[in-house]
Amino acid sequence: MTDNENHAIIKTHSNVTIPGSNFHDPFGSAVIFLKIGKGERAMKGRFMKKIVTGLLASSLLVGMAGCSGDPGGSSASGKVELKIGTWAGAQELKEFQGIVDQLNQQSKNYHLTIQSIPADYYKKIQTMAAAKQAPDLFWLSQEYIPMYAELGVIAPLDEYIKGNSKLNLDDYFEGPLQVGKVNGKLYGLPWINQPVMLYYNKTLFEKTGVELPKPDWTWEDFEKAAIALTKDVNQDGKTDQFGTVIDGWPPVALWVWTHGGEIIDKDGKVRMDEPQAIEGIKMFHKLINQDKVTPNKTQAQNTGGPEMFKTGKVAMFFGGAGDDFEKQVGNAFEVGMTKVPHATTEATFSWIAATVMSNTTKNKPVAAEALIDLTNAIRKWKILPPTKSGLGHVADIRPEKAYAVEIMTESSKVSRGFNNQSKQNELDTAIWQELYEPILLGKKSPEQAAKDAANALRKILGQ
Repeated sequence: MTDNENHAIIKTHSNVTIPGSNFHDPFGSAVIFLKIGKGERAMKGRFMKKIVTGLLASSLLVGMAGCSGDPGGSSASGKVELKIGTWAGAQELKEFQGIVDQLNQQSKNYHLTIQSIPADYYKKIQTMAAAKQAPDLFWLSQEYIPMYAELGVIAPLDEYIKGNSKLNLDDYFEGPLQVGKVNGKLYGLPWINQPVMLYYNKTLFEKTGVELPKPDWTWEDFEKAAIALTKDVNQDGKTDQFGTVIDGWPPVALWVWTHGGEIIDKDGKVRMDEPQAIEGIKMFHKLINQDKVTPNKTQAQNTGGPEMFKTGKVAMFFGGAGDDFEKQVGNAFEVGMTKVPHATTEATFSWIAATVMSNTTKNKPVAAEALIDLTNAIRKWKILPPTKSGLGHVADIRPEKAYAVEIMTESSKVSRGFNNQSKQNELDTAIWQELYEPILLGKKSPEQAAKDAANALRKILGQ
């Protein structure tokens, strides 16, 4: 992965940069949503910038529905001319251009031209769509797909991909494929799946005499180790080594889902204040406010969770599977990776991005053909791919990840995105304001935070 896939709303940690956000430590630094990027973080503080972009989207996109523009015309060569919108920039753009050049050489039906938008990606995509100039194909991170689909900005793919021998939807992991669907129709074909993994400082564990994390760890196992690894190393009366870091990342959904709960279910019903969800929030709250195994909000945000892990100040870090900690840490210590802990249910949040097709493109069958070819090619470039067969290429793409292919495969099987809604940005903001931040600051009990957040979500959704 490179650095330009961090455009989402979930705090993630990985080598990708998500459009329109400043996510830097995988999963960004904003609230509880994600990011994949060079350091990778995503939601906490920078989350608000993304929310503003999302709200702007709501107003701009209204003018997009029903528009018909000029994309998808034919060239003198007889090929259909198509534009592909991407947030890729710098070195990543050069690599992407190589993929596009190869596809152009191979195809008899289309010619792709890259439209690079490395900054303010969503704002510019929305503006172009309102002006009937949206790219024929473009990238969307998972939380934007429902809104774009419901407003008619992007077209369902089902009719055009049916019977295409180059596409096997059964090869996709269920979680990534589901985020591309809205009301039973497929609007986006995923090209990346970044499940949250538990990274750990193996050297520190062994030095401290704490048992190494295992794939079958429960949250109680995690808690026990985190407490043992939280210490005042220099004996100055202040904790300077922490078991983990929870600072707006990872999403609280990690605890809710693994306790069998939901924030919003597949039918769009708010369930955040139900017993199973509250059990997960209790553990989330306990780690932060009772066990105190994480630096406080100010400490974490000033230094950055990924940086604290890389410098040995944090023993365990929730990061994206594609995060480049192995390279960044070098010989300082040995990095380990395993599945996130669970209670009653195995699950992990994943940052997922897809290629979508503009509703205004003129030749949808050819555009869909290009979309499939392009998405298939990207899966051999980025990790982790959203397909079962694609995981066989991971060690070739990123040799330093070879040691963890098996565990990343197992996590991919239980990875998922949110049950995204058309007002997802507003929902994410409400979760941050009513639950995540108040718990970080010790201002609400788990029960009160769950109740307040659920009420806010219901108000947004009209329930």
